[in-house]
Amino acid sequence: MGFVATAASPADHRVVELGLTALGRLIHRGGLDADGKSGDGAGLLLQIPARIFGEDNAVAVLFEWDEAARDLLARALSSVGLEIAEWRRPPVDPESLGERARAQMPNIWHAVIPRPSGSGDDFEQLLYRGRRRAERLAGEEKVRMYLASCSSRTIVYKGLMAGTHLADFYLDLSDERMESRVAVFHQRYSTNTLPDWRLAQPFRFLAHNGEINTISGNCNWMRAREAELPEGLRPVVWPDGSDSAQLDNALELLIRRDFDAAEALMTLVPDAWEGRGDLAPRVRDFYRFQQTRFEPWDGPASLAFSDGRVAGAALDRNGLRPMRYLVTRQGLVVASSEVGVVPVAPEDVIERGRLGPGQLLLVDVESGEIRRDQQAKEHVASRQDYGLLADRVLVPVERRYQEAERVPHLARLQRACGWGAEDVKIVVQAMSSDGAEPTYSMGDDIPIALLGRTPRRLYNHLRQRFAQVTNPAIDPLREKSVMSLRVVLGARGRTLEVENEAGAALGRRQHPASNEHAMQLLELVSPVLGTGELRRILESATVLDATLSQHETLRQGLERLCRQADEAPGPIIALSDRNSGATRIPMPMVLAVGAVHERLLQRGVRLQKDVVAIAGDAIDSHDVACLIGSGASAVHPYLALATALAQEGENPEQRYRSALEHGLLKIMSKMGISCVASYCGAQIFEVLGLGAEVMAVCLPQVPSRVGGAD
Repeated sequence: MGFVATAASPADHRVVELGLTALGRLIHRGGLDADGKSGDGAGLLLQIPARIFGEDNAVAVLFEWDEAARDLLARALSSVGLEIAEWRRPPVDPESLGERARAQMPNIWHAVIPRPSGSGDDFEQLLYRGRRRAERLAGEEKVRMYLASCSSRTIVYKGLMAGTHLADFYLDLSDERMESRVAVFHQRYSTNTLPDWRLAQPFRFLAHNGEINTISGNCNWMRAREAELPEGLRPVVWPDGSDSAQLDNALELLIRRDFDAAEALMTLVPDAWEGRGDLAPRVRDFYRFQQTRFEPWDGPASLAFSDGRVAGAALDRNGLRPMRYLVTRQGLVVASSEVGVVPVAPEDVIERGRLGPGQLLLVDVESGEIRRDQQAKEHVASRQDYGLLADRVLVPVERRYQEAERVPHLARLQRACGWGAEDVKIVVQAMSSDGAEPTYSMGDDIPIALLGRTPRRLYNHLRQRFAQVTNPAIDPLREKSVMSLRVVLGARGRTLEVENEAGAALGRRQHPASNEHAMQLLELVSPVLGTGELRRILESATVLDATLSQHETLRQGLERLCRQADEAPGPIIALSDRNSGATRIPMPMVLAVGAVHERLLQRGVRLQKDVVAIAGDAIDSHDVACLIGSGASAVHPYLALATALAQEGENPEQRYRSALEHGLLKIMSKMGISCVASYCGAQIFEVLGLGAEVMAVCLPQVPSRVGGAD
């Protein structure tokens, strides 16, 4: 995958030819059926050729499996003031397809849509709203259709074939009138989804090689942001799409909210700015501010993108996929996952290079400017004083050591929270003395919690997932510079507002001359809270009791907790089981966190109310990871800290806390995740031994294949 672009040159058919050549030379990178023709998918994203579609027209590319699709699209576009001037049937050759691809092939139509008078730059917004309206109607009316693109700037040609057969199928691509200054190309190898015409790439803006490991959490958080959008634009992400398709959905939304394409991608797939000392201050400020609004879409990723005005390529913060580029003296720029995909005379090449971790390459085809990593990022970061905005919003919480509170009747409370003797002797004692997790032998011959003879804590029913196949785990020690435990607590406000738009609500809140009360977010270096950080957080938190009375069932207690969370006014909700005693028993904190997190998501207020767990049943790093994964932004394991404080040795509480943090990094890294902000709410685990009733209330998106206790 990659792109071909010409800087400051007129649109040319040669760019299309070079894109097709690149696809043909990447055939070994894609999946191929036994017939030698059907593939996992291939495609090109191009500028709309005026010689074919006319000046100032938009084109909607419709994949039609149901004859009602064209009428549905026309109705949807008409609802936003757009009309279809012509239905064009692009010339195609089905005989060039393999048997499997031909069996699934849709009817393909080009809807030519004239620009309404006076629409200006709003034309793209109208097209976006019309397409989303069509998708919504298709779901309601059970019409099977798909819009590969709908834009006044770009058009997508893709399908379920090998890259060498794309031009054989789409005869437009051999037409000399097919001219463009940009060609984004992609040859797909399907790993997580079955081959499908709709899932072939490029998508509407993006071609992606890799995996988004945090996709479940990212989709949850995009779901939380839908409260900021009108009903017609929900849901943001396509539920049946691949991780690449869902990243493209998020990128498209930001661009349609007037983000620049490069700015949107830097926001969603940020550099490892926390551990880099060579970043320009303004770029660091940009990332620091954007962390208050978006969590990283984390995972190995090589990205090529275009909005028709710029073309670019980027890598994830780990740089786990290749991307190489060259620039010729004629202004041709080629970026690809491999060298040699485009024939270029060596004497014409003036620059060769490769992108490193988190780096960006940008080509502005209108101005002719080629921006390398530092220049591209500084150009984006110079649009606003992000340092001022970040300082206005973020309140750093210093990590000051304060001794944990000593708990009366420690052993009794440990038993109430499900502790066993081994939890004290083997887990907490080892972590507080060595500053590391206890070492176990390989293998685990203990029966799973569901089948054990003795009761075990609920965390033992949850099993962390890990990266497999093409998706490598990370070494959290060697890759320390890209790992981050930084978290932000508080109400996020309107995360989809453009920060540099005059009079925008976000700008009004954060301008230093504003008399309005600015939102404040607490910035923490770790989600594992000590006593000092907890005291600072509780100054602006509402504490809810996560214990049960003698006459209260677990379902009633969870419902009470959710109702109280709904009604809580504060920006932070702290769920605490410290009231445990003779007449009250603690709820399993992972169920309490999961239920509250899900309720706030349903109400559309999760980004305005953060969740902190003050948990007596959290003992080791797995427990803390489960709490964070189920929706807690931070965890204070007060009982474990008090137990560590009772151990002998130097600074046992601090050693225990350090062991928890190192263990959390190890768990995240097994799934190839670098940032705890992306791990939060991602629910990257499976459940053994909990029934459907519990899962529906507390962890509705987590698989529990064998059922169990309700």
